[in-house]
Amino acid sequence: MKLPILFNPASGTSPKDPDALLRPLPRDLRDRVEVMPFGPPWDFEPAIAQASAAGGPLFVWGGDGTVHHAAQALVDRGCPVPLAAIPGGSGNGLVRGLRTPLEPSGALQRLLEGRELVMDLPRLDGVPFLNLCGTGFEGAVAQRFEDLPGRGFSTYAQACWQLWHAWEETAVTWEAETAPLPQLPGRLARIRTAFLGPEPELPAHFWNLCVANLPTHGGGLWMAPGADPTDGLLHWVTLTRPGWWDLATEGPALFREEGRTRLRRLGCVRRAVLRLEKPLAWHLDGELGPERDRAELRVEPRAFRMQVTGACPWT
Repeated sequence: MKLPILFNPASGTSPKDPDALLRPLPRDLRDRVEVMPFGPPWDFEPAIAQASAAGGPLFVWGGDGTVHHAAQALVDRGCPVPLAAIPGGSGNGLVRGLRTPLEPSGALQRLLEGRELVMDLPRLDGVPFLNLCGTGFEGAVAQRFEDLPGRGFSTYAQACWQLWHAWEETAVTWEAETAPLPQLPGRLARIRTAFLGPEPELPAHFWNLCVANLPTHGGGLWMAPGADPTDGLLHWVTLTRPGWWDLATEGPALFREEGRTRLRRLGCVRRAVLRLEKPLAWHLDGELGPERDRAELRVEPRAFRMQVTGACPWT
């Protein structure tokens, strides 16, 4: 019995070649897996059964959305095997956060040689997600992206451009159990933290709101630097709408792990109920969800099995 590698031909912007994926692997690793095309209506049952019989994990080669659906299927079945995500989308936010190589063949080999990480499982109104969820500007972008033809960075950039100036702030109230931001290691990090002052208050308004379990958004955006998927916490992150000058001077910092910018505010919660002044679109791991004006967020500590490479910083 071989380990299945499910791949979504529709995710990402370039065709997926199963032969090219497997060719660079040593023969002993290549003989352990088989590649299978997959897509809606997302019936993962046969593949999960095969992965369980082969000793796991379940490999999924696709974007954040495809991985999101696979995670939901595994959660529904009690996580019988770990999930192994091979980058194959246009953003790849989850695998970036886990420090998985972005070259698919290299990622597959490192994952086959890798280890299991038992990570936290966040939920938005009971629906699980792995990396992050969001509303405001990024929820509206996810909604616009869904309606535009084509996929990839250019389509996403088009959706952002159409909404950048038009999108307004939204009022929000919170019922939340807050927690202090984790202390980053190192003397320089402690000095920087001391200069930041007291913990930020929960925002009363936001232009963009993200709730993160891992540090990276799609495309290399470090949305929540310091987020740890094993600490039982969720990071809330707000972004101020940038002007042209902000994009040039502050924007690049968002794409560096240690980058600091006044455009971003963040804090931590263990659980929260948010009430918005009007219904807004939300996304979960990039997948568009229903509009809502009330959202309940909670996290199940160490409740999801993930296959990771040796470069993953968490144990």
